Amino acid sequence: MTIMTELRHAWIITVKEFRQLSRNKALMVPLFLFPIIMIIFFGYGMGGTVKNAPILIVNDDTGIASNALIQEIGSYTASYNGNPMFKMTYTKDMAQAEAESKIDAGMYKAILLIPHDYSERLAQNENVTLTLLTDSSDTTTSGIIVGFMRQILSRAGPVGLEIPNIYGNLEYLDFLTPAVIALTIFMGSVATTGSAIAGEKEDGTIVRILMTPVSRTSVILGKTIYQLILQLVRAVILILAAYFLVGFHMNGSWLLVSLVLVIFTLGGVGMGIVMSTRVDDMESFFQLNLLLTLPSMFVTGVFFPLSSVPDWMRYIAYCLPLTYANDAMRTIMIKGQGIGAISTDLIILSLFALITFSAGVHLFRREA
Repeated sequence: MTIMTELRHAWIITVKEFRQLSRNKALMVPLFLFPIIMIIFFGYGMGGTVKNAPILIVNDDTGIASNALIQEIGSYTASYNGNPMFKMTYTKDMAQAEAESKIDAGMYKAILLIPHDYSERLAQNENVTLTLLTDSSDTTTSGIIVGFMRQILSRAGPVGLEIPNIYGNLEYLDFLTPAVIALTIFMGSVATTGSAIAGEKEDGTIVRILMTPVSRTSVILGKTIYQLILQLVRAVILILAAYFLVGFHMNGSWLLVSLVLVIFTLGGVGMGIVMSTRVDDMESFFQLNLLLTLPSMFVTGVFFPLSSVPDWMRYIAYCLPLTYANDAMRTIMIKGQGIGAISTDLIILSLFALITFSAGVHLFRREA
């Protein structure tokens, strides 16, 4: 066989592969679109820049010095690409306990408490201490706010800054761990469920299973129970590893964490079933899975707070269930709050689970 014959045969095979690709519409779109999406989300979602972080200043002092300080804080607010990094509001007569409750509720990223004798003590050249409460569950934003306030107060005279640890001594790892657990559960439940069904469709296993007395309902139920057990075990392993290896501390209820993860896993299983019914082979499923799930990690606040991303990307984040799972996990695990604080997140995650799981069951019954 001559070299030209070999090349001609190779070209025939090449043309055949491209024809197969052109017929696989589910694979073509994510194959070319995915790199573009990744560039956009990597570029904007990994920025870590704070914008419009809400800060409340509680001024219980009526003197000139406190007014001058407030004016300096307001005029010195830094900006990024024309957007202010902080959004200042002002009030008076607020106790520290009430201020902490507002931090817990997520109304403010920080609250600065100016005592009633601030101006008087400065006039007598005495040391005075201000209290800065921060939402330290968001370590990136709180760190930037603390640095900003210290820079301002360094020019105000003998003024100190007390920063109570509302949630304990937190580091970036404490901010990251709950969201990584939610991300792992989401991507794991979608990928393992969808790839299993897509693989069984590709090699004909699913047809042989359905030729047995096993019903479609039993197949879906078995896969769902498997995922619930698998993802909960993965979550426990991740939490224990974070605790023993890097010192992460769980402040909330294990039961609430389990509830969030069970609901989220059901949604992920449903999404995996829906995606697998839209493709005919595992390669197409993996490309579709990457297109729909992987960008979520860069837009839903897994690595950086949502305040660090552009507005248009934040609107996308509010349409993705991982955003609400991240918020619920951090509220429980870091802030130690109860079901009332995550009620909105639970409602949205439950709707996500109900819609995707119902759609997955319907499509699987029709396609299988």
